[in-house]
Amino acid sequence: MTNRAPLVWVTRTTEGARRTARAVEALGYHTLVAPVLKIQALKPIIDPHSFDGVIFTSRNGLNAFSSLCGRRALTAWCVGDATARAAGEKGFQPVISAGADSKALVALIRQTADRHSRLFYAAPAEPAAALCQVLCADGFQVSEAAVYETQSVVPRLNPADLPRIRHILVQSPKAGRAIAEALIAWHDKLCFPNLRFICISEAAWQGVEAGLRQSAAPEIRKAVAAGLDRRIAETPDEAAMLRLLETDG
Repeated sequence: MTNRAPLVWVTRTTEGARRTARAVEALGYHTLVAPVLKIQALKPIIDPHSFDGVIFTSRNGLNAFSSLCGRRALTAWCVGDATARAAGEKGFQPVISAGADSKALVALIRQTADRHSRLFYAAPAEPAAALCQVLCADGFQVSEAAVYETQSVVPRLNPADLPRIRHILVQSPKAGRAIAEALIAWHDKLCFPNLRFICISEAAWQGVEAGLRQSAAPEIRKAVAAGLDRRIAETPDEAAMLRLLETDG
């Protein structure tokens, strides 16, 4: 790698960062792996026989739940195909994928789940959607417990790499806010007009934008006022984010 090669900043948690970096590098890019969040598993008390199926909206939830509960003869309702594959590898049977986002998962459960079955949502501490409440309002028996949380961390960035950053992957609103904090801290080393934010959703971008608007640095205020370059994935998953990079290449 030359010192002039532009970089894609992979910001996701360590658990998936290397996998994402390999996928980005397969598209011909150079990567900078520097997570802005970390996963902290929680330890709620869960009765493994109090439900017949479990809802996973991320692999983080799947991994945390699997460490808490050894039962695998459960229907795994998964937000997307990657989470579904991981659930199958862990031995859950049967596994059902919504192939999209939380809204699609709720719709799938509404359409196909037995309303007499008991469901458990392996949730993050800050769920992006009120999934449990929505399903309960529809008459489903759904319990919920936070099995993990994400915490902001200071990314390990080499100042020499900062001017080379061209693309920044933003995979959640919370990550967006953490990225904004890092950009503000290193604003004098960055070229904001050259940055392109590849965002999993509009909400993720709003996390970045809201964070940057807190800065008093003239170059950041000017860049925000002019309109920062961002791309929003067609569907809220990493595959769609990678397609945006592929069309940029």
